[in-house]
Amino acid sequence: MAFRSPAGALLALALIASVAGAEEAPPPRAMTLKQALEQARANHPRIAAARLRLAAAQRETEVAGANWLPRVGAFAQVVGASTVNSSTTLLGVSTVDIPRVGATPITADPNLQPYPSTAIAVGVRQQIYDFGRTAAERTAATLASEVERARVAGVALDLDFFVEQAFDAVLAAETVEAASKNAYERAKAHRDFARANVAAGMRAPIEQTRAEADVARYEAGMTRARGSVHVARAVFAAAVAVDDVELGATNGPLDAEAPLPPLTELLRHADETPNVRELRAREQAQRGETARLDAQNRPLLYGTAAVNGRAGGAPPNAGPIPPGNGWLPVVPNYDVGVVLAWPILEPVWSRRADVSREREHAFAVESQLAVRDQRAAITIAWQEADVAIATLDALSRGADAAKANYEQAEQRFKVGIGTSTELADAQALRTDAEIQLAIGRFQKARARLALGRATAEVHR
Repeated sequence: MAFRSPAGALLALALIASVAGAEEAPPPRAMTLKQALEQARANHPRIAAARLRLAAAQRETEVAGANWLPRVGAFAQVVGASTVNSSTTLLGVSTVDIPRVGATPITADPNLQPYPSTAIAVGVRQQIYDFGRTAAERTAATLASEVERARVAGVALDLDFFVEQAFDAVLAAETVEAASKNAYERAKAHRDFARANVAAGMRAPIEQTRAEADVARYEAGMTRARGSVHVARAVFAAAVAVDDVELGATNGPLDAEAPLPPLTELLRHADETPNVRELRAREQAQRGETARLDAQNRPLLYGTAAVNGRAGGAPPNAGPIPPGNGWLPVVPNYDVGVVLAWPILEPVWSRRADVSREREHAFAVESQLAVRDQRAAITIAWQEADVAIATLDALSRGADAAKANYEQAEQRFKVGIGTSTELADAQALRTDAEIQLAIGRFQKARARLALGRATAEVHR
C-alpha cells in the first residue's frame, strides 16, 4: 500500500464507490484488528525495509572500529626505468610501506638507459593512537543509526494508523450495506402491499408506481453499497499486506468510548512524536558528522613492518649486480618503524566541515519548526475528534427519531390514513439517517486514530 497516497480520498471511495453488476461470491476470510496489526507489523514490506535500513545503519557503527585492526597487504611489480641514483626502482603502493634502499654510481653525465627492477613484498600496518579520529567516526555512525531508528518508529506508527483506518472502513461499509439492504427489503414489502391494495381497488395505481420507483432506487443504493464493501476490503487487504484480493474485518466495534484527554496534556507529547525525534536525530547526526570531518586533520600514529625481496639491473655504486640482472627479486630486506603522520593543513576537510555545520544549523531550525507543526497537528486532530464525537451524538438521536417516524408512517399507510409519498419520505429519512450514523461512527473512529497518530499513541 502506498502510504503517501491520499488516504482520506481512498477511504471515502470505499464508502461511496459505485460498482454495478457485482456477482455474489463467498465472503473473504476475515481478521480481527489484533490479527491484522500483527500480520502487518510482521510482513508489510514498508516496515521490513525500514528495519533493514536500521540494521544497515547499526552495522555501519562497526566500520570505525576496524581502524584498530591490523592491515596486511602485498605487492609484486616489474618496472623498467632510468636509474639515476637508485639501484631498485619501486612504485609506491598503499598496501605495503617500503623504505627506499640502494643507489647507483653518481656520474657527471646523466645516464638515461633503462634498467629492469623487480620487487615483491608483504607488510602490515597497525594503528597505535589516532587522537580521537576513530571515536569521532563511531559516534557519527551511531548518531546516524538513531535517525533510522526514529524512522522505523514513524513507519510503524503510520502502518498501525492505516491498518486500523482500513479496518474501521470495512466495518462502516458493511454497516452501510446492511442499512441499504434493509431499506431495499422494506421497499419491496411496501411495493407488494401497494400492489395488493391497487388490485383490490383500495388505492389508486399511482401508489404502486411510486412504490416500484422506490424499489428500483433502493436496489441501486444496495448495489453501490455492496461495491463499497468490496473496495473497502481490498484496501484493508493491501494495508495488512496479505495476498488475498479482499480481507474482511470482524470483532471490532467502531466506537471508542474513552473520553478525549485534555488538549493541554496532549500538546506535551509533541516532542515525543517520531517525525520530531527523526529531525532532532538528524541534527545530532549532522553534528557528529561535523566532528568526524574536523577529526580528519588530527595526527595519526601507527606502526609498520614489511619483508621484501628486490633487485635492480643498474650498475650499483658498490658491489656486483644481483643475479638475474634485476629480473629476479632475490635481495632480501625487512623494515620495522613507527610513523606519526599529521595533515597540518588540509583545506578540503576544513571546508567540508564548514558545509556540515551549515547543514547542522538547518536541521536545528527544521526541528524547531517540526515541534510547532506537530502541536498544530495535535490541536487540529483534537478539535476534529471533539466535533466527530459531538456530531455522532446528534446522528444517533436523529437515527432513533427517523426510525420512530418511519414506524408511524408505515402504520398510517397500512390503515389507509397515510400516502405512499409520506411513507417514501419516512423511508428515505430513515435510510439516510442510518447511513449517516454509520459514516459518523467511522469518522469518529478515524478522528480518534488521527489524534493517536499525532501524539504517537493509539487512543481507542
